[in-house]
Amino acid sequence: MARLFPPATAAGMLVAAALAACCVEDASPAAGIDEGEITVDTSTPEARRQYDANVAFASRYVARCLAAPAPSARPRVLVTGFGRFMSIANNATGRIVSTLVPEARYPETRSPAWGEVDAPEPQLSVALSTIDLPGVGAVDVCAMILPVYWDLAAVLIAKEADAFKPSFVMMNGVAGGRQPLWLELGATNRAAINVDGSNQLRPAPAPGEAYAKIIEDAAESEDARGNLLSWRAALGAAREAVARHEGEIDGGAAFEDVVRGVSLAGFPRASNTYLCNNVTYVTGWLMNHPGREVRLLRASTPIRDRENDVRVKLTADLGAVPRVFVHWPSELDDKHHDAAADVMKAILAAQLTALRDGDAPTLGDSALADPRLEGGVFF
Repeated sequence: MARLFPPATAAGMLVAAALAACCVEDASPAAGIDEGEITVDTSTPEARRQYDANVAFASRYVARCLAAPAPSARPRVLVTGFGRFMSIANNATGRIVSTLVPEARYPETRSPAWGEVDAPEPQLSVALSTIDLPGVGAVDVCAMILPVYWDLAAVLIAKEADAFKPSFVMMNGVAGGRQPLWLELGATNRAAINVDGSNQLRPAPAPGEAYAKIIEDAAESEDARGNLLSWRAALGAAREAVARHEGEIDGGAAFEDVVRGVSLAGFPRASNTYLCNNVTYVTGWLMNHPGREVRLLRASTPIRDRENDVRVKLTADLGAVPRVFVHWPSELDDKHHDAAADVMKAILAAQLTALRDGDAPTLGDSALADPRLEGGVFF
């Protein structure tokens, strides 16, 4: 995700008003589309053009990180960050992932004029590399810097995860300017009605609902899903790594002034219902339901003979594979990239070491959360 937003920002309301003032293109509803599966608001010509570009890219995308044909003793980690969106031209998580794996170059793109299609392909960077992690040794890393688009980012992760079959999935996004790292204990089946990085697309909730469901067919018991991690090991390693860089100055700021410790964040939280939660929920759900196909990028205004969704499933059973989402301070966009990448390495190494040593990952529980980041029941 990128930065956390309240249910309605000034920018979001302006965009929504502009969209509402536009005419709807001549569209005949496609037969057989269940209105209960609405996800993305495609009710304006501008939104539909952006939607078509996203769906076309998602449908033809082929994974670039492939597991070695012969079994390898090396662990495999899938690490994701995000690129630009809205006012965030320089996304800290994309920069950190690019520092971790330099072959995954940060996508240097600019937003087009409002109403023009913001092509998703130039905003994606994917690279497969091998790095050394402390206490672990050589590790294969699939590094992804993702476009901040509803559902599209989750589709791309799913395709790479199915091909790469990772030992650990670590997803990353930005939150406040200066704050602690937040290790997210879980995710929720709920999407805020905010425009994404294209400034065109937003979820379309069912009538009378304040949020849209992410996976329509998910059971009610899965409205809130815990992430899977060896929490004590990862938390301890992250705190040690942050402390290791205290006193370092970059861009006129001390590392500890920007990264103010490490906390466990509870769920569900109304503040965590944007793209970060979108990719976390979809990724975790698919990992636990191999072979179950879901419809993502579903159009609210289907058009006959056009693609109106993207069908996604994992063939590999990744249910036991640890996965987590980490929120980083957004002010790391232009500073402390080496130190932040070292913290990222520490979390990766801690989880892989825990797996090796029999410290099995457990489901996130909000009872573990920092009291200032407790989740609540809002379903």
